[in-house]
Amino acid sequence: MENKRKIPYGVINWAKLVRECLFVDNTAYIRKLEDMDTPVFLRPKRFGKSIVCSMLAHYYDIDLKDCFDELFGRTDIGRNPTPLRNSFLVLQFDFSTIQVGTLAEIERNFWEKVKRSVRSLAMREKHLADWNGVFEAQNPADLIDAVRSVIRENNLPPLYVIIDEYDNFTNELVVSGRDAEYNAVCGHDSKGDVTRESFFKAFFKSFKAGLADGTVGRTYFTGVLPITLDDLSSSFNVGTVVNLRSDLLGLVGFSKAQTRQYVDDIFAEHGLDPSLKPTVLGDLERFYDGYHFTPYSEPLFNSTICNWYLQNLVAERKIPWTIIDANVRTDIGWFRRLAQTNSRAMEKVRRYVERGEGEKANASDLSAKFGRAKFFSEEFFPYALYYLGLLTFESPFRLNIPNLTIKNMFVDYYDELSDFTNVDEARTAFSDAAEALALGDGLWKGLFEAYWQHYVKARIPAQAFDKMNENFFRTTFTSRCMDVLPMFYSFETEYNSSEGRCDFLAIPKPGVAKPAQLVEFKYFTNEAAEKGKILDRDKPDEETVKQALDYRKALARRPDWNHSIATTVVEVCGSSGYNWFDIKTEKIQ
Repeated sequence: MENKRKIPYGVINWAKLVRECLFVDNTAYIRKLEDMDTPVFLRPKRFGKSIVCSMLAHYYDIDLKDCFDELFGRTDIGRNPTPLRNSFLVLQFDFSTIQVGTLAEIERNFWEKVKRSVRSLAMREKHLADWNGVFEAQNPADLIDAVRSVIRENNLPPLYVIIDEYDNFTNELVVSGRDAEYNAVCGHDSKGDVTRESFFKAFFKSFKAGLADGTVGRTYFTGVLPITLDDLSSSFNVGTVVNLRSDLLGLVGFSKAQTRQYVDDIFAEHGLDPSLKPTVLGDLERFYDGYHFTPYSEPLFNSTICNWYLQNLVAERKIPWTIIDANVRTDIGWFRRLAQTNSRAMEKVRRYVERGEGEKANASDLSAKFGRAKFFSEEFFPYALYYLGLLTFESPFRLNIPNLTIKNMFVDYYDELSDFTNVDEARTAFSDAAEALALGDGLWKGLFEAYWQHYVKARIPAQAFDKMNENFFRTTFTSRCMDVLPMFYSFETEYNSSEGRCDFLAIPKPGVAKPAQLVEFKYFTNEAAEKGKILDRDKPDEETVKQALDYRKALARRPDWNHSIATTVVEVCGSSGYNWFDIKTEKIQ
């Protein structure tokens, strides 16, 4: 039986990708990258940067000329290659695995990493020159200079230098508050002023010198943040940060069209049930889409996490019930360090979770210099979250949360930062109500009651209710449901229908014989609820009912929709209580 091509989750070697896997072809971007000699491309962690490094290494490596058709023949660039293909000696580094210890240990680990990469180059190119002398060097910069000398003396092709996660270990120093070590690595004094040559600065300065004399032909660096590059100052001021260029935005990540075609290819390759496809596409969009790296740009899917989901889909041959990869979670240590105090961190998280507010930002500011000193300023906070993939552009002047995965992450932050003592009791009560709903005769009202009593009432301070709005309930209730009902339902907040955005939608997964549940939240402060005697009402206002029914009608008109729809209006009255109104209607035509 013919082997099926795999889903490339965790695959970061181009040769393995093209030989064994289905993949989205982004090789056309190689032509665009050739417009510049020193591109630097920044994206959040686990967003598909490493496979681009491997793609470039395989494309430009002079030793792989005879393998070009095998490695690129089925791709866009293979059908119309550039003149520079297979014309460089490739020197590739991966700094993501450098261990952060004492300053001496960091320097030693960095030195060992550089030596291994150079040794790999020397082994591949031993037929071209004698490389033994280069290992007499005593530090990374001298080692690179020695390599350049061999290239110059033997008239060899120039280097193509590729560095993956150039700033991974320096970012660890930043987030852990080790400012002295960070300054030492970047060659700064305690005030952040440039004072001396460090091993890291000298290393990058060697490449700058190589670009000047022609021994280094091109470089390509990836990372997450711009701060280390800015703090290296003149050591590598020739780098061109290209992640905001409109013609390079899709270098990593998937567009909507690419995602649909990729899913079609996977279903065809693995013979999956076509009826699952709408659910798969819906899950991918609500959990992994929505990244606008510039205002008005096409939203991108996180390709790495899409592949994680699709790998599970292929392995199980049914809709995965786990939809958030734990590896994508940005540690709360980052958030605490950026906010500088727990109280400020909680203030920010409440803004996102309780009120659904984003951050003011100006897209033009992304081109500004952001060294470590500025990194912790109030003005940079939104941009730091942007670079980490926690916020994305919703307009030229505002950043907000991109998708349900990140919303769930912020709810987790909210939980961790809150003084919430009865976590186990709340989890048990909510799980019991979820079990009754999924496997018995329990109702959504019972699930919401458990959420209200053991999550909302038990933990939210009274003063917070005056500042929150519907966002808190649709966000946190959805997050709790995602924790306990992922085998039975897919969830959406602010589902965008032709009639507007409904607050909460639970869609039964294939094989679940339950109706969908649509909930529209209406929020009143304690004062407004008391003044309007909201808790005394026996029915909601007609405008809210009409709104909920309009959403329901829009859902029912979808050509792929085949569920009955239970519709509810929930009126939350500050900390005082809530009304649960199930809306009964005739069958929708």
